[in-house]
Amino acid sequence: MGQLAGTLTENQAPSDPEGLKSAFELFNEMSAQLADSYDALQTRVNQLNQELSAVSAQRYQELAQKEELANRLETLLNVLPGGVIVLDAKGQVTQANPASRDMLFGPLLNCSWRQIIERNFAPKADDGHEVSTHDGRRYSIATRSLDDDGQIILLTDQTETRQLQAQLNRHERLSSMGRMVAALAHQIRTPLSAALLYCSHLGQTAGDRVRTEACAQKIHGRLMHMERQVKDMLFFVRGELPMTDLVTLEQFHNALAEALEASLNREGIQCQWTLSGESQVVSINQDALIGAVQNLVDNAIQAARGPVQLSIVVEPFVNNALAISVVDDGPGLPDAIADSVCDLFVTSKPQGTGLGLAVVQQVAKAHGGKFVIRSMAGKGTRASLLIPVLKGDSVAHPMEKSA
Repeated sequence: MGQLAGTLTENQAPSDPEGLKSAFELFNEMSAQLADSYDALQTRVNQLNQELSAVSAQRYQELAQKEELANRLETLLNVLPGGVIVLDAKGQVTQANPASRDMLFGPLLNCSWRQIIERNFAPKADDGHEVSTHDGRRYSIATRSLDDDGQIILLTDQTETRQLQAQLNRHERLSSMGRMVAALAHQIRTPLSAALLYCSHLGQTAGDRVRTEACAQKIHGRLMHMERQVKDMLFFVRGELPMTDLVTLEQFHNALAEALEASLNREGIQCQWTLSGESQVVSINQDALIGAVQNLVDNAIQAARGPVQLSIVVEPFVNNALAISVVDDGPGLPDAIADSVCDLFVTSKPQGTGLGLAVVQQVAKAHGGKFVIRSMAGKGTRASLLIPVLKGDSVAHPMEKSA
């Protein structure tokens, strides 16, 4: 066995240096690769750390900006003069700024918006786009939907704006009084002179009942004409109309026909009446509305300067509106005043005041509606009052027809 071990040692001895060298070379190569891998890994770790630091810094900056923005919005909400209320999907108040707490009575947070409405608001007929409160103020309310099925509500106090607008309108009307009085003085002077002339004739018709009654009727007609002019002027000065007349369309139609009887019962004038929805009830100022229609009829008759065919239509319209139209086959409106025919003191008649259609437009606005006029040269004119005053078919407490 000793001989065999010697033989093996003798046989392996020459190859040990080469194997050892190969092993060292392999070890060195693997060490170099491991070092390179470690360096690459370290470089990647450093790169990731830098990226993470950059992302963290960016995220921190974004959070800081968002926090700053949130603080600015919170400050803005707190100093806004308008009320801001945030509702959740169930209609409960989750946020309310100080202005909203000052504008509305009672607690707001965690309360139902419906309860807040019942507690604070008392709508009136003339609210328009605003809503009245129990203490007489007027708020405009705007709502917007949120992404989470909630809502944001903006309340704006329009009370002072309404009051200032009313004062401005009144001042504008008063500033027009000088021109209006000058125009009315000329307009009233003619019927006044005629009335005085007829009065002087009364002394000469003693014993002649027919002539006396004729003079009396002419005097009455002239005085009524002057009264209408004065009423128009007063309406412009006051600028307000109480909507206290609750009547059916049939009752209004009858009162209108009675008021227009004298104007229509003249030679060369033919009039066709159309009435629809007789049982519909309207809430109006009947005297002002009749006066406006009478202005339209008088304008049509005066513009024709001769025989004229009129059509007067009283009918329900869309959106609970009442439509009152006066249609004539006259010469139509002159192009020069077609766009300004409703302006104060604009007229195409030598003896006109330019007050009639301006009054019609004001009456329509006072009823919450509008005045629309369409005309074609040589083919006539259609003038319409569209006012949202219909109350339905109920006839409860209608105003009795005037005698």
